[in-house]
Amino acid sequence: MTSLAGRTPVRRLSDFIRARREDIVQDWASRVQSLSPARELSNSAIVDHLPLILARVADMVEAAQTGKAVSLGDLPRRHAVDRLGRGFDFDQIVVEFNLLRRAILDLWAKEMGADIDVRELRHLGDAFDDALAESAAKYASAREKLLRGLDRVSEAALGSADLDVFLQDLATSTLTGTEAVDTCVVLLREGDVLRVRAAAGLEDELRTGFCLRIGEGFAGQVAAEGHPLFLKHAADDPRVKSPAVRVKGVRAMYGVPLKREDRVIGVAHIGSLTAFEFSDEDKLLFRTMVSRATSGIVKAQILGDLRRAETAQRFLADASRELAESLEYQATLQKIARLAVPAIADWCVVDLREGGSLRRVSVAHADPEKENLARELEHKYPTDPEATAGIPQVIRSGMTEWSSDLSEQALRAAARDDGHLTALRQLGLKAFIIAPIQTRSGAIGAITLITAESNRRYSLADVQVAEDLGRRVGMAIDNARLYSEAQHAVAVRDRILAVVSHDLRNQLGIVKVGTQLLFRRVETLAEHEELRKPIDAVQRTADSMQRLVSDLLDMASLQAGRLAIVREPFPIGAVLREAYDSHEPIAEAKGLSLKAVALPADACVLGDRERLLQVLSNILGNAMKFTDAGGSITLRASATDGEVNIVIEDTGVGIPPEHLDQIFDPYQSFQRAPHRGTGLGLYISQGIVLRHGGKLKVRSTVGEGSAFTITLPRLDD
Repeated sequence: MTSLAGRTPVRRLSDFIRARREDIVQDWASRVQSLSPARELSNSAIVDHLPLILARVADMVEAAQTGKAVSLGDLPRRHAVDRLGRGFDFDQIVVEFNLLRRAILDLWAKEMGADIDVRELRHLGDAFDDALAESAAKYASAREKLLRGLDRVSEAALGSADLDVFLQDLATSTLTGTEAVDTCVVLLREGDVLRVRAAAGLEDELRTGFCLRIGEGFAGQVAAEGHPLFLKHAADDPRVKSPAVRVKGVRAMYGVPLKREDRVIGVAHIGSLTAFEFSDEDKLLFRTMVSRATSGIVKAQILGDLRRAETAQRFLADASRELAESLEYQATLQKIARLAVPAIADWCVVDLREGGSLRRVSVAHADPEKENLARELEHKYPTDPEATAGIPQVIRSGMTEWSSDLSEQALRAAARDDGHLTALRQLGLKAFIIAPIQTRSGAIGAITLITAESNRRYSLADVQVAEDLGRRVGMAIDNARLYSEAQHAVAVRDRILAVVSHDLRNQLGIVKVGTQLLFRRVETLAEHEELRKPIDAVQRTADSMQRLVSDLLDMASLQAGRLAIVREPFPIGAVLREAYDSHEPIAEAKGLSLKAVALPADACVLGDRERLLQVLSNILGNAMKFTDAGGSITLRASATDGEVNIVIEDTGVGIPPEHLDQIFDPYQSFQRAPHRGTGLGLYISQGIVLRHGGKLKVRSTVGEGSAFTITLPRLDD
């Protein structure tokens, strides 16, 4: 027999398999792609161990002539483990080997014809029978081991809602379930840093908080490249940065990335103290366990983030309540520090800037002895207000400083001397956030949150919580200062009003008495008739000043909530009639028509008769002031079962619509300049009506006049 033209003549099946191995593999791969698990695989993943298996099959077929005993070795077992890891069922592995035998025989028949050595054919069958037998045994044991491993992952996930406990259970179960594995470490990603979160066999890494940057060291390389990495001599490999691995003398090390949607969220690695290699079965088991654990890690991280967010929001709500309940902000800041521990920190320190120095307002820790240590440290090593980092710099810049990993190098940089460094180490500081206390005028202090015993690492979300707290504290301090300033202003105003109400009233009383005496004297002396007019002007001015003083005192009393109201029942009609009678002569003198319409005789109210007369006088006085001669003013009232309505309507100049909303504000007077007053009358009138449980409203049209309506509760008979 000869091959096709141009090919080396071959007469034996073993030689044919060796010579046409690439063609056989290519033909086989195209047939295997029809299997469902293989549809998503690359060509290299499909081919896997096939070239080596095919070479070993050729050796077994050749034994038909040589009589030499040859086996497939561990190749079928390794292929079975690979296929198990890629999701193949065992019957699909059987199909793979049958397709390989078919590819060999079909190509032989096509190129060499139907004749074939029966002994070689029998040996070919034996080779595939052996491959299937070895694959079946290995597939079954590997699948059972894999299922046990996945059960351990599931048990670990169900056994605890705490992420660190779950990871530690995962690391421990990896050691107990795999004979060759002596160490297991899980690192999770925090920004650009990988930090040890669980360790079995290398507990020192967990104890010291060992961490690496992405791309640094063995674990960092696994994270950067995003695929598994194997070392035969880990303790001697320069890529390994862990002192614990070197001290322990780890040999084989296998690292796997933890991936979520193609993003590396961590790295897990196993190590052996005796072996320089891990079996494919152990590698598959570890990869699968890590893959299954990744979903649990992500879920635990999400739940953990939610819990931390809920805790942070509760803390901020509690802090806001404390800040709102007291204007003594320095005492409140001590409470805030207590709330922060342990909700969001193991330590909380609050500092305020006073002049050119800093004052520590509060220090909080769950352990009082550690609080004392911190105070002693601050006393011995006070914060330098001119420092270019830390609390002074945060206050100067208004920018937060934080670190999720307070390294030994950072502690050394912060320490003043060896004693200071030793004390800082004793505090066990792990991470910190220094957030500014922001007020309207800028940063006036800082809140420092520190983690230690909890091993908690701060994230950007924690920084936002700290900055939010700083803003809320700043707002509380602003409010407290404004309140203090307002209280001082009120005290000053009250002192001034006390002087006005006592001394100025007395002086005005003397002026009025003097002018009255002068006026009576002038009336008896005809030759001094020219003095009557200036004396009259002085008396009117004194009257006006007395009214102004009374208005100022009433305004101050209203604003302080101290306006005196003497309540007693009285008929409203009598008060309206009195107001009408006292103003009718004034209206007549100004050429105005003042009319009283339907004044109820029996309706009563409960209130201060004199104060209500003051309101009526203010409004009637304004109406007469801003109504030209020939105009009219109407006073009318009506009573229902529940209230009394009093209306004072004029035909005066009216009020511009843009000023109606401010007409009852103090010092507001929007009338024509010759009639401009202090703008207190309507403000005081509304205050008196409100103190009676009533309402005062106005409607007005420019050029047509205004109508003021007073509504008061009616007293039941």
